Amino acid sequence: LFWYSHFSEHYHPVSKAIGHLATIDCLFSLSQVAKQGDYCRPTVQDNRREIIIKNGRHPVIDVLLGEQDQYVPNTTNLSGDGERVMIITGPNMGGKSSYIKQVALITVMAQIGSYVPAEESTIGVVDGIFTR
Repeated sequence: LFWYSHFSEHYHPVSKAIGHLATIDCLFSLSQVAKQGDYCRPTVQDNRREIIIKNGRHPVIDVLLGEQDQYVPNTTNLSGDGERVMIITGPNMGGKSSYIKQVALITVMAQIGSYVPAEESTIGVVDGIFTR
């Protein structure tokens, strides 16, 4: 009971330590998933406006399906000098949202320095992701 009454005196150092532990946990988790999931190291280029993903996979669906290999990898080529926008159509439950989220997640993962679920990936610095 004694430590509980003095906890407020040590709140800030403990809070900082918990924040650092959370960061380490995130980095460790990303490295574990990358090692298990055959991820690649993306090339992040700050001087080019492009998102090139060869045979990308959705990081969550890929794990959920596991060994079943039902999720078909997708390739994405977007650049400021070429195709800048994609219109994705198809039937309900056809995977449109999964594809859009896959590209967004791979882009964010590359931006934070993580390996990504793809054969190859080159991504420019991105300051926003917009989807409908």
